[in-house]
Amino acid sequence: MAWSSFALALLGMFIGIINLEQLLSVKGYYAVTALFLTMSSFVLQKTVRDNNDDAPLQPAEKNVEEL
Repeated sequence: MAWSSFALALLGMFIGIINLEQLLSVKGYYAVTALFLTMSSFVLQKTVRDNNDDAPLQPAEKNVEEL
């Protein structure tokens, strides 16, 4: 579901850029920045996930001892 909504949003954005009544250079600028934004979103999500996976886990015994 997430991938289909992502693909639909990306497709809609590029259809909007193609139908934009501007110079080709303006359309190209919007398309390149949209691709950069998409790529950087994936990199940010991967970095946050990797940092979360690398975080040390607290042992369960410590929580039990504090009670």
